[in-house]
Amino acid sequence: MIPAHETTPTLSRRQALRLLGGSVVLGMSRAGQSKPAWANDRPKRRILVMAHRGAHLDWPENTLPAIRAAIELGCDYVELDVRTTRDGALVLMHDDTVDRTTNGSGRVDQLTLAQIRSLHVKGGRKQASVTAGIPTLDEALAACRGKIRVCIDNKAAQPADVVAALRRHHMHDQAIIYDDPDTLRKFKQLCPSVWIQPPHPGSVEAIEQLVADLHPESLDGNIRDWTRQQVQAAHRAGTQVWVDNPWYRDNQKGIRAAVALGVDSIQTDHPARVLQLLEAMGYR
Repeated sequence: MIPAHETTPTLSRRQALRLLGGSVVLGMSRAGQSKPAWANDRPKRRILVMAHRGAHLDWPENTLPAIRAAIELGCDYVELDVRTTRDGALVLMHDDTVDRTTNGSGRVDQLTLAQIRSLHVKGGRKQASVTAGIPTLDEALAACRGKIRVCIDNKAAQPADVVAALRRHHMHDQAIIYDDPDTLRKFKQLCPSVWIQPPHPGSVEAIEQLVADLHPESLDGNIRDWTRQQVQAAHRAGTQVWVDNPWYRDNQKGIRAAVALGVDSIQTDHPARVLQLLEAMGYR
């Protein structure tokens, strides 16, 4: 992947967003090619696909096998949850404890890296074929570099530590950070080239105010919270809209609803299904 911030320094912010985010107009379909009834012949934008915690329905979540599976599927981004151990290491873990996903127990911030490394992550339909440990952020970034971009859900880590890891792997311009607005300001101060993504502000007015104040490259949020009017307001303000499709909307109906809203990226637990559907619709 080409680091857009390094190769296109003279582009406007809106142009850079289109290049890095993938909202690029694609060519028309070949004449005579059979297409579903709901597709048409107009040029279409590319909608990005982000694998939630990796391809975690098949492989244990937030693990290297789940990340590698997302890469093999052709996802654009993988979403990773980052926390800090008692001795200051950054590891991938969604919950504040290891109880749900591993064979151990305890709070991540009360366990050392050595204790974390002794655990095995459970879950995924193919877990019997792999023994997956909890990876450090460095290990995850090493697996991703040059193959897939990352979206870091910063659960509990210092911005300086996350930025340092991204810089070590030359991925500071291949990453999006999700966090609250105040923490995202710190990320931008430390590393202007990293993308920031706050939660859905809640209304057209709040979207306009947040974008004018924080200048995020994208906004996040559950698809149920977004309206077409809000998506259009975000785009007018110069930022993208990346929605999460939870399990009850992570199906053909829900994905088509996201497309109709005009979103730029879809986070999914079913990346293979979403990639196939978007390709059929002409958005890949």
